[in-house]
Amino acid sequence: MQRTLEVERLVPSVQVENVPGAAGTIGLAQFVDNRRGDGQALLVNGLVMVGAILWNESPVSIAQATPIARLTGEHEIVAVPSASPHRDMQSLMRAIRENPAGVSWGGGSAGGTDHILAGLIVAAAKVDPRRTNYIAFSGGGEAVTALLGGQLTAGISGYSEFAQHIESGRLRAIGVSARSRLAGLDIPTLIEQGIEIELENWRAVVAPPGLRADQSAALISLLERMVQTPSWQATLTRLGWTDSYLAGPAFAEFLDAERVRVARIVSRLRGTTGPSSAARVGEWIFPGLVLGAMAVVVVALFAGRRRVPSEPSANRTGVIRVAVGLACFAGLLNIAGFVPAGTLLFAFTAAGFGSGRWLRNALVGFTLCAVVYVTFTYGLGVRLP
Repeated sequence: MQRTLEVERLVPSVQVENVPGAAGTIGLAQFVDNRRGDGQALLVNGLVMVGAILWNESPVSIAQATPIARLTGEHEIVAVPSASPHRDMQSLMRAIRENPAGVSWGGGSAGGTDHILAGLIVAAAKVDPRRTNYIAFSGGGEAVTALLGGQLTAGISGYSEFAQHIESGRLRAIGVSARSRLAGLDIPTLIEQGIEIELENWRAVVAPPGLRADQSAALISLLERMVQTPSWQATLTRLGWTDSYLAGPAFAEFLDAERVRVARIVSRLRGTTGPSSAARVGEWIFPGLVLGAMAVVVVALFAGRRRVPSEPSANRTGVIRVAVGLACFAGLLNIAGFVPAGTLLFAFTAAGFGSGRWLRNALVGFTLCAVVYVTFTYGLGVRLP
């Protein structure tokens, strides 16, 4: 960007400041705090930063910045040392199934694009993605060095990071996370090897918070002119980047959607070893309360005219049934999942209120649990077991 903007005389000069650490989140925090209202500052970011923010539970969010434009995309390459026994992804998948811990992955920051792809591949092998043996490196060069030294089973990065070593024969590329093969590269996609995964590492720029509308418009206009220049197009070709230009409100919508999508993936990678216990409990307490309230309402609708027995023994039976339902819900939640556990909770709660139609209650409970699961997991981005 610096070279193009200066060579094409779009601005007099560009200063680049590198703030290392935590996949760019340290730089993001400084940018948000110190550059508020500055219409001449941009922060380079991408999918790696979005993942790292979620993985590290960073107090600063990309949502605090002003979205400007997405610029490029780069699909991920899975590479192994030339001496590796794995010549394709299917061989690597078999090794994952046999011994997940024995397959070590190397790449960039924890929670970043490389880590996400490794977890998705492990999940595609029908292995719990929490068992992904991923080693995070602060820079691509360190990961490549470890891979060349035989310290890793496989490495994940963009092609430009591996290019010279693949061309020299020291590394072997066995898969690319694109829908179709990349032009000029004889690397099979994950999809054509039976692994339904497509992932692109996009890069973008955001501006500080507190900008006026005219400041945002000026930055978008500048970048729109930049991406159309011959110098920028030549850069894309030379580095093997995809032109993924998207600006303004459309980019803001894309960024919001990516944050939700990546949050789901990161939650699968972290599982019970990620957020604090309180946070994990909070993830299902609220949906559980919603389900309980729905159970009471539905039972009231179905059995509203039936008088709940008032005899002490009947009341005790009702309390016991509800207690059994709660115990089943708590005990089975992380073993069987939210839907089966919630179905039992619903059925026992209905029985506790005097409804004896167990099959009907189970069917209604299953339907409501499925609705709650889909709503929270896919609609709100809140992971449920």
